[in-house]
Parts: sequence; C-alpha cells; structure tokens
Amino acid sequence: MSDNDLIALVIALLMGVHLAIGLSLWVVLGLGSLAMIAAVGTYSISIIGEVPFSSMDNWALLAMPLFILTGDIISTGRIARQLVRLGDALVGWITGGLGMATIWSCFFISGTSGSNSADTAAIGRIMVPSMVEKGYSRSYAAALAASGGCLGIIVPPSLIFIVYGVVTSTSVGDLFLGGVLPGVLMAVCMCIANYFVCKYSNWGARDSKAFSFREVLGAAWDARYGLGAPAVILGGIYSGWFTPTEAAAVAVAYCLIVEMFLTRGVGLRDLPRLLVRSGCVTGIIAPVIAFSILFGEVLAVLRLPERVASYLLTLPGGFVTAILMILVILLIIGCFLETMAAIIILMPILLPVATSLKFDPVHFGVFVMCSLTIGFITPPVGINLFAASAVSGVPYLSIASRTWPLLIALVVATLMVAFVPWFSIWFK
Repeated sequence: MSDNDLIALVIALLMGVHLAIGLSLWVVLGLGSLAMIAAVGTYSISIIGEVPFSSMDNWALLAMPLFILTGDIISTGRIARQLVRLGDALVGWITGGLGMATIWSCFFISGTSGSNSADTAAIGRIMVPSMVEKGYSRSYAAALAASGGCLGIIVPPSLIFIVYGVVTSTSVGDLFLGGVLPGVLMAVCMCIANYFVCKYSNWGARDSKAFSFREVLGAAWDARYGLGAPAVILGGIYSGWFTPTEAAAVAVAYCLIVEMFLTRGVGLRDLPRLLVRSGCVTGIIAPVIAFSILFGEVLAVLRLPERVASYLLTLPGGFVTAILMILVILLIIGCFLETMAAIIILMPILLPVATSLKFDPVHFGVFVMCSLTIGFITPPVGINLFAASAVSGVPYLSIASRTWPLLIALVVATLMVAFVPWFSIWFK
C-alpha cells in the first residue's frame, strides 16, 4: 500500500466517523475532498470552488426542484386518491387485494411525482386506515405503503434517474424508458409476496370482492388526470417536443392546472407552503451533488475506481460473481446512505467496473437504482419506513420487521433485472 493509499484510507475512515455523528453529507464530502487534495498534492486547491460551481451549472439538474414540487402538489391534492381508487378496482377482488391496490397505487403515482417518500406518505395516509379496517395488521399495512413507495425512483419520471444521468453522463430519457418494465416487475413481485402473506396470515381475507369491469372503467375515467401526467411527460420527451428538463416544468404546470381548476385539490393559499417546502428539499440536495462530484474527481485521480474494478474482475466466477458482489455492496450501502448520496459517491468506483463487464450504461443504471431502492425499507436509514411511521403512527422498527417478504421480492426482481438486460434496454 502506497503512502497516498494510506492517506486516502485514513481520510475515508474519518469521513465515516463524521457521518456517523451526524455531520451533513455535503460538509463531509467537501472536507474529505479538501483533506485528500491537501495531503496528496495532485490538484490545485482552487478546484474546491471551481468544480462544485461548474457541476451545478447543468441544464439537466434544473429538473430536480421542479419534480420535487410536482410531488408536493400531488401529495397535497386529489390525484393520489383517484389513482388509489383505480388500483383498488384492478386488484381489490383478489385475496390481499387491498394490499396489492396499495402497491399499484404507488406505481401509478410514481409516474407523476418521481419521489419515493412523497408516494409513501400520500398513499399511506389513504390506504393504511382502509387496510386496518379490512383486517390487516397496522404494521404490515404501513410496511406495504413503505415498500410500494420504493417504486418512486424506478418508474419514470424519476428524480434519482436525473441525478444518475448527470453524474454518469447517461441519457436521462433512455434511463426513464429503461425503468418502466423493471418498475412493473418489482410491483408484480411484491404483489405475489403480499398474496402469500395474506393467504397464510388471514390478513386481508375480508377485502375480497367480485371483479367489475364497469368499476375499472369508472375508476380509470376518474383517474384520467393522474394517468395523463406520465403520458404527457414521457410522450413529450420521446416525441421530441421537449427535453427531460423541460418535461419537469410541464409536469408542474399540468399538475397545478389539474389540481387548481379541475379537481380543486389545491388552492392559491397552498402555493406558498408548497414552494417553500420544495425549496427546502432542493437546498438540501443541491450541495450534496456539487461536492460529491468533486469527491468523485479526487477519487479518480487516486485511481481508486480502477483498482476496485481490477479486483472484482479477478474474482472466481467472473461476471456472475462481480454482479452479486456489486449487489451486496449496494444493498449494504443502501442501509446507511440516502440513495442520491450513494449514487454520487459510488458511481466513480463502480462505473469503471460496469464498463469492464461490458454493461450497457442504461442497463447498469437501472440495476443500480433497483438495488439502492431496497435501502428505503432497510434500517437504519430507511427513509420510507420513517414516512410510513409518520402517517400510520406505528413505530419505525415494527414496520421494518414486517417488510421482509416484500424485501425478498424486491431482491428477486433486482436479480432478474441484472441478469436479463432486456427488461431495461427493451427499447434499443
């Protein structure tokens, strides 16, 4: 081990300690980068100001605050309830159907909001009381809402896909398309897991009802505005009418018009609160992105990504072993780091590995997203667990203990995405 490697290791350990004691991630990344630059002496100290500023001067990142605002509008208005009714009409007649309706409601709302925690909170407020009334355990009902919310960063438009595209120079539009089928696959796997849980625990046995095609049509018509949002957003992107960033602005305008003038779920008095809330979230995320790109450049100079890639490629089993190793790394990191931070920190290391393994960039991006989204329901971070706890009143750990069947389903779906590229590059 060289002197530079030893210095980098010590600094990395100190960064981990500072994260553990609660120091803000962007501060840890900035100070860690500064320490490595000063200790190694490869870079000029001036890049501490240059790289973060230039990294934020990016047209694609303008979509971030706009999609955050879209999610806030939807969670406040009536679109979420209309999509819940559609999900219930489609699968409510199956054993455990109300739980499946929760999952599919999260899927539908993900096509508009692009945010996992917003989906969990919006759907959880509506569905958890209904599931409890029908015989579900309150903790399991909350676990379903938290797990369904994982689809928020897989189903397009996804805020995290935008960040991934910026960090890795991958087409955001292709990533959006690549997330469609994996999102469906993850929802189906969770519904299967929910079916068996309800069948053998007798939860949800009383929510079975006869299927009604007329009810489905009525619910679909009622949810037409919610279903129209992803159609407008994705249709506009792939028809060439606007870019993914412009699509975010269209999404805000569409949802505001619908909620203010058609469903009347949002009024003028709600706008200042929504703008402030979205602005606060954006203010937290933006510096993390800026300083993580700086940290990635420092790691590249130290050639750490290249050495990790070389090590994984020499493991017995080749491609299969490397994929499983990457999955394990992402699952572990997802337990401790927020998804956006994990992408920004890990991609400079893992992307060269993917390139060496001949991964398609879009396929690898979708695989990474599917792996990291599981972290939303795994302690100690588990953002969706906190959101579900807030709306259900169930303790965080009680919800976490009920998520394991759904967690296994998500891992199975992720492995299918990893080893069957067609799911994520079907459009190529």
